[in-house]
Amino acid sequence: MLNCCVSLDEIAKSGLTFDEWTCIARCQGITVDACRTSNSSFERFSETMAAACASDRSVLCVSYSRRELGQSGDGHFSPIGGYDAASEMVLILDVARFKYPPHWAPLHDVWNAMC
Repeated sequence: MLNCCVSLDEIAKSGLTFDEWTCIARCQGITVDACRTSNSSFERFSETMAAACASDRSVLCVSYSRRELGQSGDGHFSPIGGYDAASEMVLILDVARFKYPPHWAPLHDVWNAMC
């Protein structure tokens, strides 16, 4: 079922675009509310972050540039594991744990890495 939108060979060769990632998630039966930064605002992102992290039925995943967070590599997808509103810090649960374990990043930096 992972190859419903793009072949596994193509994924291995080129990775996934944002649209392909959302398509694959939908193929798995996940309800997706995909939003690009160009159609949103930092304020909406902050509200969505707080709501998703307070929910026991929602998961927020972000597509971002690792380079913008001072890491090696570039385009990447990771789920968010938590949000501390008081410090405006986001817990990124990096899916490549061998490279980067879960880590906290400033909300503004994550937003900028998504732009």
